[in-house]
Amino acid sequence: MSRSLVVCIVVYHSDVHWLSKTLTSLRAAIDHARENNLIDSVDVRIVDNGAGESAAAGDRSESAQIKSVIDTALWAIPGPSAVNYAYVATPENNGFGAGNNAGLAGTSADFVLLLNPDVELATDAITNALAYLGQDTTCSAVTPVTRSPDGTPQFLVKREPTVFALALRGFAQGWLKARFVGYLSRYDYSDLAYDAPIQGCMVVSGCCLLLRGDVWREVDGFDTGFFMYFEDFDLSQRIAKISRIDRVPGCRIVHAGGNASRKGLKHIGMFVCSAARYFRKHGWRWV
Repeated sequence: MSRSLVVCIVVYHSDVHWLSKTLTSLRAAIDHARENNLIDSVDVRIVDNGAGESAAAGDRSESAQIKSVIDTALWAIPGPSAVNYAYVATPENNGFGAGNNAGLAGTSADFVLLLNPDVELATDAITNALAYLGQDTTCSAVTPVTRSPDGTPQFLVKREPTVFALALRGFAQGWLKARFVGYLSRYDYSDLAYDAPIQGCMVVSGCCLLLRGDVWREVDGFDTGFFMYFEDFDLSQRIAKISRIDRVPGCRIVHAGGNASRKGLKHIGMFVCSAARYFRKHGWRWV
């Protein structure tokens, strides 16, 4: 039986060095999964959010760089077979969720991989995630074990967020966080080993999420009302109502992103607005 995978990567003025690492690691992971007979056909869709804005301003150099990186990583590198891909240039930046929805519009693939352009996949990451889903039909999605580029563990799986937990994590000074270290550790599962398996995750990061295609279609993708931040919290909550999301130790990545509170007032404002939308939709939890 043929098994298909579609991968969607949304870029927006992304670091082309990291994009190259992402695509090169993706190609190796795809080849590994093919060699292990877990997938047959693969499509990669790269959505260049807001490329039309740059073109209108007369700057096409960034898009040209991105296309060159894509060609090199997905097509020119030798492997079992070339990877089919589509480059999608959106006229304006409507947000991460809208970019993914546009890239995945009409897909009938058996599996969907949401992937950020600042993620490096372990060579066997896709293989282990697909094998896990093949063995456990009650699980609908796999979230990875994650490290930062410097090797520091990242705890991207969360228990249900509260206003207090988000405020502490995002804006509190170190001495105040230290007073609530147990509370915060429970929130982000850092009370467990960073690579411990977790079944039934409620909130996970959208930087790397592999899920069944029928589940993606059932939840109807991202809520585009979230322009930036919390779109992945909302998506994972809706997925978790259908079936399980599990953290799988064999699926490993390096992730370079995060830290909204360090990106300036504009990002802090977007973070707060998206958090309010999330709580209005899923219920306010204060502490």
